Amino acid sequence: MKKKLIGVLVIVCSVIMYSIVSHPLKNQRSTEEVLESAWDEFGLFSFGIGETDPVISIGMDKTKSEEELRRYLNDNLSDEDKEKYEVKIIKEDINVLERQHEKYLESNKAH
Repeated sequence: MKKKLIGVLVIVCSVIMYSIVSHPLKNQRSTEEVLESAWDEFGLFSFGIGETDPVISIGMDKTKSEEELRRYLNDNLSDEDKEKYEVKIIKEDINVLERQHEKYLESNKAH
């Protein structure tokens, strides 16, 4: 009887520990998911997440609010991401960004 009780207790404790550990992970979105969700609302044209250089670089339409984007990122990025990455925002006319992107694609096509 005691062995069964101890076995049940171990299983219950394991389930509770798993729930506690995995719960915060379910609520956090990845850095890429946060940036993709901001794409249309904040007029993002491009973003890059540095792997060796801890920088999130964002190209955005100059007519959109950088302050609101920074507030959104602060509210939605994980604390770990906020400590790890520096956020650099480049504001340009959307037409200039599109032309630069087209040139970039053409130069990569030639190679």
